[in-house]
Amino acid sequence: MPRWMPVYEDDMTHWLWDNAQRYQWWLEIRFRAAKTPGMRYVGDTNIRIRVTYGEWPVTIAYLGTRWHADERAVISFLEALEEDGLITRRKNGLVTVISVCGFEKYCFGMPNDGAAIQSANIENDSQEAAQQFVQNDMDEEARSVTQRETESGTRNKTRTYLHKRKEIKELLIDGKREREKDFLEKLKKSESTLEGMAMSLHCELSDLLAVADDFSNATITTEDWHPTFSAFKKHFLNWARMRIKKSKDEVPQKNKSAGGYQPNAGRRRGPVTPDCGLNED
Repeated sequence: MPRWMPVYEDDMTHWLWDNAQRYQWWLEIRFRAAKTPGMRYVGDTNIRIRVTYGEWPVTIAYLGTRWHADERAVISFLEALEEDGLITRRKNGLVTVISVCGFEKYCFGMPNDGAAIQSANIENDSQEAAQQFVQNDMDEEARSVTQRETESGTRNKTRTYLHKRKEIKELLIDGKREREKDFLEKLKKSESTLEGMAMSLHCELSDLLAVADDFSNATITTEDWHPTFSAFKKHFLNWARMRIKKSKDEVPQKNKSAGGYQPNAGRRRGPVTPDCGLNED
């Protein structure tokens, strides 16, 4: 569809009419001004900014190159248009946005002409509002998905951490359990240690060996670990003392009679070996 723009008779009495070059510049500003709001490139750059109806974003350097004029002449021309009320300007850094005043009267024959411009503006605003609503809804959904993924990832990391922690704990327990078994085997092989304990407890060596396995199983079950072999021996000695005493108390005293002769009654027991084999590691 061909595009055209009216030239009014009043133009012939305007100062621009007497300068063909300046009038050509003015016509280009009118032709290039935005017919609908939206994003427009700034001159010949890759920069895009949002403009409204009747605006043209440029740089002074771009106009100077396009119009084959120095920048001072371009600025002077725009200032003259602004003084005559034909345009307004707003600057954003190096970008100058030229806005044509009363742009509606220049738009007959354009795809969006005259009064239709206002309707187009409203329609565009409505479309932009609808697009923004859809975009906001999509952003909200994206945030929800991201939040769910984050929460799921956190739960997975927590489960992984707890699983690793459980594995490490089980490995540590396995190591301590094996150490307790090693202590037991070492004790059984140490005859001097067991003999010292038997003398201290006034029992037979076989009595100690009979309860050694029970002691090891009990400590493993209750996770009563021993850091050293010496700690293991001391604990076993005290535990065996109570266990053997309890066993003796449960045996019926068949030969015990009231007032009967007891060969060992009143006799003092010999001295206990000081270390009882506890210093052997």
